[in-house]
Amino acid sequence: MTAQRDPDQLIRHFLLEGSERLHDQVYDAIRAEIEQQRQRVVIGPWRVPVMNKIVPIGVAAAAVIVALVVGTRLLGAPAKGDVGGAPSVRPSVAPSPSAAPSADSSPTPTVWVGLPKGPFTVTDSAVGVRTTIDIASPGWESLAEFDAVSKNDDGRDAPETVGASLLAWTWPAGTGINVYKDPCQWTTSVPPAPATTPQEIAAAFAAQAETDASAPVDVTVGGYAGKATTLRVPMSYDLPNATREEKFGACDSDAYAFYGVEGETGHARNAQGAGQIDELFILNVEGSIVILDVALSPSTPTELVEETRALARSATFKAP
Repeated sequence: MTAQRDPDQLIRHFLLEGSERLHDQVYDAIRAEIEQQRQRVVIGPWRVPVMNKIVPIGVAAAAVIVALVVGTRLLGAPAKGDVGGAPSVRPSVAPSPSAAPSADSSPTPTVWVGLPKGPFTVTDSAVGVRTTIDIASPGWESLAEFDAVSKNDDGRDAPETVGASLLAWTWPAGTGINVYKDPCQWTTSVPPAPATTPQEIAAAFAAQAETDASAPVDVTVGGYAGKATTLRVPMSYDLPNATREEKFGACDSDAYAFYGVEGETGHARNAQGAGQIDELFILNVEGSIVILDVALSPSTPTELVEETRALARSATFKAP
């Protein structure tokens, strides 16, 4: 075996030279040696002469070193921290288990119940003014038989109840309103002449006994002008564990009535309990009288009071 074909010398020569690529002559020599070794493989007894053991070992070592050098060139320089410059084998990082979701501290969204959000017609009469309000918060319920909506109606009367109501009552043009001089003795305190304008109706309430009516003020709702006033039922009518009729037992027909309608028997609007508060918006809608009644209790939360007032202010009207 000549020096030129000695694999060990060829490999040593390559490593000392530091070439990035084998010369064609070196490559041909190594390949010829490998081909020669392949031709010597025979099927038969496993007898390998001792003198030939070095050759396949050297060829195999050369192939391994060449593969390592080429692989290093292809993969690039070893990363920082790799020991001895050998290509590091980085263990795959198993995905960390998803952390359990933390408890959400945000408030639970309000579930919308009651009337749908948006316009709602409270009064839709063939002879009266059509009144529509804007439902902007959940929980409002329709009281169609009373042309009203209510919220948090717990079945109790003022002052115990925490609910609120908005009544939208209308009458045809020319209708007179009888504001009783004394709500408790209402059958005997009918005015000699009914009121027919918001100004007259508000002035009659201001002169009404016991209700402690506020001074009338100008108001505009839905583009129509009118007057606003607030009525309060005295707390002296609050009897513990008594029914509504028992609380107003000293009044005519066991009722505390605010007003009636000309030509009709009985009262139109009466109180449900002691301490009741009625904020009235009295409007003239193209000749027709409209009364928006924000009915509250002393126990009604401030937020609900504001909601009910906002409903009244959102009202729009359409004359028949």
